Formats: sequence, C-alpha cells, structure tokens
Amino acid sequence: MQLLLLNAVRKGAPLTVRRNWILVVLGFAVFVTAFFLPAVKDVNASAKDVGVMGYKCASLALRIPWGHEGQGMLHSSPVQYFSILISGWINPAFVLVLILVLVKPGSGLSWGLRVLVALMFIACWVVFSQVHLKPQMGYWLWMGGILVALFSPWGPRNGETRSA
Repeated sequence: MQLLLLNAVRKGAPLTVRRNWILVVLGFAVFVTAFFLPAVKDVNASAKDVGVMGYKCASLALRIPWGHEGQGMLHSSPVQYFSILISGWINPAFVLVLILVLVKPGSGLSWGLRVLVALMFIACWVVFSQVHLKPQMGYWLWMGGILVALFSPWGPRNGETRSA
C-alpha cells in the first residue's frame, strides 16, 4: 500500500487522490494501533482498572460464539449471541471490504459493504449494554480508524481533478 501511495505522489497525482491514500493509510494505522490499547471496561470498574485490550476483545468476539459457552448463549440469549458473533466479524469484514474498496472504489458493491461494516458497530453497543461494558479509547480509535479507512477513498467525480 505504501508503494502505491509513493507512486501516486511521485507521478503528480491529483491532490485529492494523494489525500485519500494518506487517509486510508492513516485509518488503517489507527485501526491496528487500537488493538494494543484498552478497548472496554466494566461499568463498575475502578478508575485504576485498565480494562480489556483491543486484541483480547477481538479474540474473544471471534471465539465465544463457536465454543461451548456460545452454544449455551445461543439458546438462552440469542440477541447477545448474535451481537457477539457480528462484533467478531467486524475485523475480517473490514479487511476484506477495504481490499475491495481499494480495488474497485466506485462499485455499488463496495459502497454497500462499507455501509454494512459501519452498521455492524451496532452489535458492539448491544454487547456493551448486555454485558455492562463501557468503551475506552481503544474502541473509539478502532471504530474511527475503520470509518476513515473505508470512507476516505471518495475522490472527485466524473473526471474532476484538483491538482497540487
């Protein structure tokens, strides 16, 4: 991705194209960084409690629905089960949709999938509510990084350009 960005800058690409690439790279970097920051914390936790790191939340959200605990949850609390399941799919979905957006930025499919990934954040909030968690800095950066990376590739339309 860096090579594509550098080539766009060297070739005198329009300012909008360079800005969009920089925002995609920045959004992805923020997304990755967020995994190493506290993402959630119990609502009753003390101020000194760090909370759960982003990578741990991602791992749990991917594993819980497929384990023994998840099977029990499917029967006892299906809303919570599917909310955790969808929350776990956000990271893989984001990476796949980002690749599609970078390959075919203007396609209707990439637009629809971008919106779908953004709507998947609702599942996180259902989990927060049901499990009594409050989001921390890692969550906000993770969500912001995804949104910036997915929605910044919009450039000028119909051949419009703004040169540097």
